[in-house]
Amino acid sequence: MDSEPVWMNEKGTFLRVLVRPNSKNKELIEEINPDFISINLAAPAKEGKANTELVKRLSKLLKISTSSIKLVVGHKSREKVLLIDGLSAEEVKQKLSK
Repeated sequence: MDSEPVWMNEKGTFLRVLVRPNSKNKELIEEINPDFISINLAAPAKEGKANTELVKRLSKLLKISTSSIKLVVGHKSREKVLLIDGLSAEEVKQKLSK
């Protein structure tokens, strides 16, 4: 696994996030640090609700469809890795930093 929070390989662009379910903070991105991107979610970490909100809000921010984002690691963990189709690592970094 790469140490950057956003990286590419032959499968696509990957994004490492640390989610904060039940967050009172409305800002999606709490911080971007060298290891992961901290994400605030209003949904609770029950029955996949936080995962669903994560994919929906990221797809809106990145301006891609929800089907272009797949959760590959961390279905039941706060630490997650997402696979993003159709965008390069540079494009993802640019859109996240805005």
